[in-house]
Formats: sequence, structure tokens, C-alpha cells
Amino acid sequence: MFSTDIGALFTSPDWGSVPDWLAGVGTISAVLVALHLGRRDGKRLREEREEAKADREAAARERAEFRQQREAELTAAKRKLAAQVTVVNEIHRAGKIRYDTKLLWKVHNGGEEPISKIVIARREMHPDADPLTTLHAQWQSIEAGGIREILTPFTGDMALPESEVQFTDGTGVRWQRKDSGELRQLAEDDPENIRVRSFPIPYYVVPAEDAPLNDK
Repeated sequence: MFSTDIGALFTSPDWGSVPDWLAGVGTISAVLVALHLGRRDGKRLREEREEAKADREAAARERAEFRQQREAELTAAKRKLAAQVTVVNEIHRAGKIRYDTKLLWKVHNGGEEPISKIVIARREMHPDADPLTTLHAQWQSIEAGGIREILTPFTGDMALPESEVQFTDGTGVRWQRKDSGELRQLAEDDPENIRVRSFPIPYYVVPAEDAPLNDK
């Protein structure tokens, strides 16, 4: 029974002719080749996309690192220039009489670039009140290497006050330099940032013939 079925199978006309077989084999081969090429091309495309993504991420990291390095260099350069600005206050006696004693304020721009919107001030600490900030002088600008001096009233029983100078550098950054040497960059909304136009000057300007001024 089984052998008869096998013989019938091979003699069945449904198997087709040799050309049909060859055509079928060719079609299957073409499909397999197409699938292989598709998988290969798809893999290559994924690899290219991954490489392109990695390149973009690497470029973005390099740009971020360059910006950070550049910002650090600029900040260091600004701080170096700002550190050349100093403020000093000292007792100045024009004579032997007590009421001739005054306080001499001196601001020196030792940097290589001009500074602007200069303010010298003193801050007094009170245990039962907020610190009192007193504005003593202001100048629109001081050239590179320039010095500004001014005398203000001083009584012998006053402790020498802590003083500071605030100024703006050539890039628009605001700085605070204290006579103790502390240097700090000031943000626009910093509570210690003195708004020059909101502070009247609370002292009597010493006549030019009595003061060693170099004001411009």
C-alpha cells in the first residue's frame, strides 16, 4: 500500500516539469537573497544611525566643555583684573588741632582697563538694627592705573570703619572689593549691590584746596 502511494506520488502530474522546478528554486533563492540583503542593509543603516548619534553627542560634549573652559578662563581673567582695584581709608591730619582730622579714602585701579560706576562706602553693624550702609563718594570712571582720593569728616572717638569699593568692569560685571582684601562678584539682585542713584551722598565735600584730590 505504502509503496504504491510513493510510486503514485512520483508519477503524479502535480509535480510539474523541470523548468517549473528550476523557476521555483530561482524564485526562492531570489527571495532569500533579498531577505539577506535587506537584513544587511538594515543592520548597516542602524549602525550608521548609531555612529551619527554618537558623533553628535561627542560634538555636543566637546562644545559644552569648550564653553565651560572659555567661561572659566574669562571669569579668571575678570577676577584677575578686578583684584587690581583696591580701597584704603586712613586718618588724615591737616594740622595739630583735633577738628582738622579727616578720613582719607583712596581708590586705586591697578588694572590695565578702566572701570566705571565706582562707589566707596562703609558698613556699620548695629546689634539691634540692620547694618547701616553709608555712601561716601562716587566716580563715573577711573582710568587704568588711576587713583581717586577724597576726604570726609572724622572724629577722634570713631573707630576706623570698614570700607569697600564697588565698581563695574569693562564687560559689565559688578564687583565688591573690601579693604580687608575680600573680592566678590555682585549679581544685580544682590542685597549688598549699591544702587548709586538711590543713595544721596551724606557728607560735606572738602574744598579742593584742603584735600589731595585727583578727581575727574
